[in-house]
Amino acid sequence: MRDAFEREIDYLRVSLTDLCNYRCKYCMKEGGVEKKSHADMLTLEEVFDVISAFKSLGGKKVRFTGGEPLVRKGAVSLIERVGRELDVEIGLTTNGVYLPENIDRLKDVVSLVNVSIDTLDKDKYRFVTMGGNLDDALAGLKAARDNVKNVKVNAVLMRGINDESVKEFADFANSMGVTLRFIELMPFAENNAYAQYGISATEIIERYGLRHVETIGNAEYYAFADGKKVGFIRPLSNKFCKDCNRLRLTSDGKLLPCLHGEGEIDVKPYLKDGNVQEALLQAVASKPFCHNIDSGKMQTRKMNYIGG
Repeated sequence: MRDAFEREIDYLRVSLTDLCNYRCKYCMKEGGVEKKSHADMLTLEEVFDVISAFKSLGGKKVRFTGGEPLVRKGAVSLIERVGRELDVEIGLTTNGVYLPENIDRLKDVVSLVNVSIDTLDKDKYRFVTMGGNLDDALAGLKAARDNVKNVKVNAVLMRGINDESVKEFADFANSMGVTLRFIELMPFAENNAYAQYGISATEIIERYGLRHVETIGNAEYYAFADGKKVGFIRPLSNKFCKDCNRLRLTSDGKLLPCLHGEGEIDVKPYLKDGNVQEALLQAVASKPFCHNIDSGKMQTRKMNYIGG
């Protein structure tokens, strides 16, 4: 599938739930989210049907996200089914807490695991996640590393939380044999975390005197003087929309052409009519060329709803 700007759209990010066992400060409010009714949510069978239609149109990669995807009952069974029945590359983004108990079922179907860990300081980790235990996340990271060929740590770049420990984080990732990537915190209309914690990756690159090594997808990799590498995903300071190849499916059945756009297509009527391909094609056709955060147009949805 190609959009109006001749980009090949072959990557689908699937949010299985907007619920999570954490309450990260940049993602949701301390009280959590208002739980949607069962009727509002796509069934796992419907999620499979959307993925299957995406594959039939040339889709190559699917990544399961949340909230925390593994809190949804039946999530692992769905991921296994996609791995058995559809020839797509499967990724998973998780906070790691539920990986140890599920890795034996996931390891044969998931080839890409991103574990979200924003800091290696236990107190700061508890603060950012509003109660999380760093040891649980690290146990999940180890389970992934020992069983999956491609494992990354995703850390949201936050002033006062992890910007002073980038080198220590890079040393840790190197010792674990995993890839570390810092993601710029993005402003959302209903979450002012950016005003308090936002910091440009450019500032970090200059502060540490990092040397650019390579760019892979939307991640730029830099090296310290000792050769240790760290990646940066920079949607604000180095906009990479021109190479965007993805759509997003929310847990309540909305196809989002752009992470920071307001457009959406409700897939539910198309599921009833058995014509999910048409919904996907409409989403591809409506993809904007780029987000407009730099022009002050911020996403009104919450991050946990979108799935990142």
